[in-house]
Amino acid sequence: MTLSYLNLVLGLLLLAVPGYLIYVYDRQLLGKAATAVVRMVVQMAAVGGCLWLLYRYDSVWLCLAWLAVLVVAAAFLLVSRTRMPSRVLMLPACVAMFVSVLAVSAYVLYGVLRPEAPMSARWLVPVTGGLMAHVLTTNIHGVRTYFDSLRQDSQPYYTLLGNGATRLQALAPYITRALRSMLMPAVGNFSIMGLFVMPMLLSGLLIGGMKPVEAVLAFVAMMIAAVAASVLSLLATLWLADRKSFNRQGRLNIESKQQ
Repeated sequence: MTLSYLNLVLGLLLLAVPGYLIYVYDRQLLGKAATAVVRMVVQMAAVGGCLWLLYRYDSVWLCLAWLAVLVVAAAFLLVSRTRMPSRVLMLPACVAMFVSVLAVSAYVLYGVLRPEAPMSARWLVPVTGGLMAHVLTTNIHGVRTYFDSLRQDSQPYYTLLGNGATRLQALAPYITRALRSMLMPAVGNFSIMGLFVMPMLLSGLLIGGMKPVEAVLAFVAMMIAAVAASVLSLLATLWLADRKSFNRQGRLNIESKQQ
């Protein structure tokens, strides 16, 4: 199957229908919609160029560099969404996401899927990219819940410390809240993924040459791997950020950034 620029133009012509309706009913929205479409096309062109390079040269080092760029961009987004100071969260988030995604990807590729060339761009790029998307969205919930709980309800933490608990024991209720806030939406989305997203992803796997049973097993493995990578990334982020989050006396020493 080949797609030409003419095919792309024909696809963009589908925007004529919503564009006309927006023009008739809300002309002020037309400029914003056009800007959004242009931005999407530019972003997809940039992503397409990166993917072309990755698949053209098929280098492990290029794939790892691509993953590093994704991790840095995700860390910036995580810092902004959680309203945390960059000095506290930026480096821990980068290290935690990179290591957890790469480790879980290696486990999936070498231990579960076991393709002929596990570290080729054909496998490494979609697996790490899919895990990164899930890790980012879930870690935003977990990290924000953890630090917001500490800021707004720190008395139980100091009470446990004063009664002789270790700092890890005193932080356990807050870590539990963070894990719950991260895992509950992910678990709740499993049914939605199975009903609406799974057919689309399975179609891609089938087009790629997988048998139907293999495609289903690969999808289930990726869903479980995404949850595992998210949990590992969250716990590693909180652990790495701990030293800059608390002073030597165990008191929280950070303030949220104003929106």
